[in-house]
Amino acid sequence: MECEITNPAMALEKELATFQRELPNLLAEEGKFVVIFGDELVGTYTSYEDALKVGYEKFGLKPFLVKKIQALEQVHYFSRDLALSCPT
Repeated sequence: MECEITNPAMALEKELATFQRELPNLLAEEGKFVVIFGDELVGTYTSYEDALKVGYEKFGLKPFLVKKIQALEQVHYFSRDLALSCPT
């Protein structure tokens, strides 16, 4: 049996698009962390922990994005060794 990979929407796709759209305005607070839920920019926070806490308080287990505001995003890890397997 061959596993067919479909093209589902990427996790947090809407939130990442919102981040990219708002990034020019967010750069005034570079180094802080932003919480985004859907198209909503919830707020900026000085620490990742504070941003995460607010996200869970407001949205519970619904998906939300916490991202550091940076003009240039650093890649921390990259691998071409992507062995895809079919879940059975």
